[in-house]
Amino acid sequence: MNRLIKSIFSSRFVSAGCLALAGSLFLTGCNNRGKTPEEYDEFPAGFLMYNVNNSWNKDAYQYSFDRAKSVGLIGAWAGSHDMITANQNQSGRDLVNNGAKVLAVSPENITLEFLNSLKIPVVMFDSRVEGFQEDCFVGYDYTEAAGKAAEFIAERIPSAPCKVLAFTIKSDRRTAERAEMFRQKMAQSAPDAVVEVKEFDMYRDDDRSNEVKMAVLQALNDSEDIVAIYANDDDMAYFVYRAIDGSADRDKLSGRVKAVFGCGGSNRMQDVIKNSGLTGVEFATIECNPNIAETLTDAMVDALRFGKFSQSQYVFYPGKVIVKSNANPQ
Repeated sequence: MNRLIKSIFSSRFVSAGCLALAGSLFLTGCNNRGKTPEEYDEFPAGFLMYNVNNSWNKDAYQYSFDRAKSVGLIGAWAGSHDMITANQNQSGRDLVNNGAKVLAVSPENITLEFLNSLKIPVVMFDSRVEGFQEDCFVGYDYTEAAGKAAEFIAERIPSAPCKVLAFTIKSDRRTAERAEMFRQKMAQSAPDAVVEVKEFDMYRDDDRSNEVKMAVLQALNDSEDIVAIYANDDDMAYFVYRAIDGSADRDKLSGRVKAVFGCGGSNRMQDVIKNSGLTGVEFATIECNPNIAETLTDAMVDALRFGKFSQSQYVFYPGKVIVKSNANPQ
């Protein structure tokens, strides 16, 4: 796969250090099969993907790549952490200008104006833009994930006034939507608990500067009423673990924080769930099936081959809740 990771447009979209992560995915027609990416001269399908920080996406995009190849298309990647601040509208225009016949969009910062200007079919991945009627939707039902998170946390916190911290990412409005879903579910499962939302700027998936871990500790120190955390994704849940485990107040915090819930089922989160030495804290996540990318690719193939989607909407539901008894780190 790595030999196919090339810069298709300008170098501002590509970083050599981020080969496994996708900022954009371009699929080329089967008549070009066997050529190297720089020889391609047409782009029948274009994928605008921004989820560079979710660990499971590495597997998800590999599924998409393999699926594309299996149906006679060839995939090439371009993208990096630099895409966090890039202009997604411009990336979309580049795809369309290079001949894209169908577009799949993960719309963290795409505008309604740009989407309404498109004259080709559009698949929305994992989120929607208000006011735009996409031709097809592929994504998870995060309402179910939020409900399962609320149930897990409610069973482990006291039946008394307390706080549950929920994390969101400023540049990804989907995390705010999920936090609100979680708040509503918590109101049903644990009415005495108050959900407090903390917003982060986009972070690196390794948190090399320790910015997120320090912010987690600051939030826990600012409010001793916090007894659980809805991390919203597995990277954030992992940073919570690292923050508490490396804290000078490790035993105090692990005695107070009863539950931490992520989302994704990443390998390193399953390792934390299975092997954490933090007495008193229970970790869990929801295993999201990376085959969702295969479904996304199939939808694109339908549009390219037949000029339409085989059905108007695809929805994947999050998989099973992963706890200590069934965690299986690879």
